[in-house]
Amino acid sequence: MMRHSMKIKGLGVLAVLAMLATGCSAETGGNDAVAAEGLGTPSPELAQAAKDFKGPFTYWIGLTFPESSNDLEAARIKAWGDNLGIETEIVKVNQNEVVQQTSGAIEAKSLPSAMTVPYDLMSTMSTGGQLSPVPDAYTAVGDAHGGWLDSIDAATKATSFGDKIYGVPFGFFGNVLFSRADVLKEKGFDAPPKTWDELLSQSKAAQDPPKTFGMGFALSNVLDGNLTTSMMQSFGGRVADDAGKQCTINSPETANFLGWIKGAFDDGQFPPSSVTWDGAGDNNSFTSGESLFIVNTGSVYQSMKKDDPDLAESSAYSALPAGPKGQVAPVDPRYRVVPTSTSDAGKTLAQDLFTTLADDTYMAGFMENATYGPVLKSQLEYPVFTDSPVHAGLLEQAEKGTAPAFPDTANASYSDYQNAFSTPRMVQRVVVDKISIDKAMAEAQASCQTIYNQHAS
Repeated sequence: MMRHSMKIKGLGVLAVLAMLATGCSAETGGNDAVAAEGLGTPSPELAQAAKDFKGPFTYWIGLTFPESSNDLEAARIKAWGDNLGIETEIVKVNQNEVVQQTSGAIEAKSLPSAMTVPYDLMSTMSTGGQLSPVPDAYTAVGDAHGGWLDSIDAATKATSFGDKIYGVPFGFFGNVLFSRADVLKEKGFDAPPKTWDELLSQSKAAQDPPKTFGMGFALSNVLDGNLTTSMMQSFGGRVADDAGKQCTINSPETANFLGWIKGAFDDGQFPPSSVTWDGAGDNNSFTSGESLFIVNTGSVYQSMKKDDPDLAESSAYSALPAGPKGQVAPVDPRYRVVPTSTSDAGKTLAQDLFTTLADDTYMAGFMENATYGPVLKSQLEYPVFTDSPVHAGLLEQAEKGTAPAFPDTANASYSDYQNAFSTPRMVQRVVVDKISIDKAMAEAQASCQTIYNQHAS
């Protein structure tokens, strides 16, 4: 690529991290010299792009937990900009609100220079012509770090992208089942449930409402609520046919899933507030002791390690349970992308930033703070993937997890279905509004087909 990159030398990962996090916050200034360590001298091409670039280079970070990981990323971006002599502006965006904020920015013609997006949003934006391909950065990062993991490479090069590469992955969100092993053991359960039916049985035996509820799964219109799509698929339900054109929500398998979740909800297995939770609802429910099971990417574990190590120690972490038709555990990559509205100089800078942020010394520390799974072969060697039980689960999912949308077809239609929180909305109609399962499926089928028709060619 455009820069001769160097590793950070002479400092341990944790030492570098500590100095980055404490001394280089994008909001407080501080000693950015540490964050600039290892950036190298810009190539003539890159230096010219920096000279030609007008205005601040704006980057939207997708907020994760804990905040130290966001501060670390912001510090690295600021140091990169300082090294090039350009002003940077880092905006931290709640990942549950990124679709809404992106839609508003598209309408206002105010997209950032570059940004972090989930897989579904990258799919939607690329279909809408809002993203510039970044094949050079993708190839450079892969070559420099031992290559991309097969599941990530396949997702990035899905046929729906038309042989173009629109983003550079840096990690993935994968769901891990959190269980209160201490409480469950008192009821005779020595291992986490392997199926949703086993989980329901353990929930019934161990919960003590209103003090505790078994199933702390979001049924609300947030990203965590889209777990219900994976659950539905594990029961054999499908969003659409194999061609990815005709919705198939209205099916006996979906009805079976809705009957199962309605039975659990009516039986008091879910906290009543689960239908209106925000993005932190399930996290708070588990850490407060209200819920015995949640599904989370791992951010809760990071919080417990710091604030409640006893709870972290007494909890179990395992793969998602299987349904009657098998296990569905999708890998959900996060991408760095460049909007088409970014100037040519900005596009050159963005691709260099993506290679800078892929540095193994930096990323090992970043993942120590955050809860992303690996996407590059070099990342498999990071200590966190053996030292942390949650990260070990993410490592396993990287090797055995299902592709985005599986068993459905990953395309812009499916992404828009997920972005609209279509499955949790259908569930809410059954468990909150108390309409019949047949009517809820018919409504969801019609809504789904409207979404898919918008992408018909």
